Amino acid sequence: MPLSPSHDASQESGRAPRLFHRTGNPPSTEVGVQTSLPDPIDVMGLPIRPLWTDQLVELLIARAKAGIRTSAAYANAHTVNLAWSHPSFLATLCTMDLLYADGMSVLLAGKLAGRELPERMTAADYSDWFAGRCAEEGVSLFFLGGEPGVSAQAAAALHNEFPNLKVAGVHHGFFEDTESPAVVSAINQSNARVLLVGMSSPRQESWVARHANEINVPVIWCVGALFDYYAGREPRGPDWLCRNGGEWLYRLGADPANKWRRYLIGNPLFAMRAIGWAWKHRHDDDASASEGKGGGSWQH
Repeated sequence: MPLSPSHDASQESGRAPRLFHRTGNPPSTEVGVQTSLPDPIDVMGLPIRPLWTDQLVELLIARAKAGIRTSAAYANAHTVNLAWSHPSFLATLCTMDLLYADGMSVLLAGKLAGRELPERMTAADYSDWFAGRCAEEGVSLFFLGGEPGVSAQAAAALHNEFPNLKVAGVHHGFFEDTESPAVVSAINQSNARVLLVGMSSPRQESWVARHANEINVPVIWCVGALFDYYAGREPRGPDWLCRNGGEWLYRLGADPANKWRRYLIGNPLFAMRAIGWAWKHRHDDDASASEGKGGGSWQH
């Protein structure tokens, strides 16, 4: 029987459970047997797929089992700021097959423009559930990223919770570009079905974009600092704070020296950009609607 979103296996390992919480009504269709992606919605120039968390989990697993090549990445205030400041990174994010809303900021930006997304989907909130479903379905994982030893610790923590989880391999993320061919070779030899890439942005997305055609793994998923959470290197805020979009406050308080620029400068910058973008596009959408053209969908 599939694990439910409220599966509490993380309590068995001593970690606080990270659960996702719906903010509305889920779709009535069975998502576990579907592999098609919903049409993206343009939010601040990025093609965001409007998905619920359970849809995202089941889509990734279904596409991995079906061998459908899929690159997945997230959008939050930080990555949107990077994309707006660096056109090449914007282009990289737009090439991802499945770009989803990781932060509450992206949801609010869409809402300001009348383009609502179902919910925020931060991987650390549902990664236990994803790993449990992979264990059930026989989907093997390769962990790439973090400082030496971190990816192995993350894989061990998840395998501890789910003994049937197939860990195809691990590799740290501190390697030179000249070492990428050897890293790709190790990934391909592992026969993994999902490659989890846990590096910082924009490095992880750029690395995936450069090497996706060389990697023989159906699903490649950028997961940011996920391994650091499992290895105990990066703290997470209380569940109620994360659920309400305030995790950045906790992270800032826990590591002000390294996080102040991202949050104290980045968040206001994102807010200004989001308000300006929403004002323009809400008016454009209203004008298109009055002409019967519709608006808000992503145009390639």
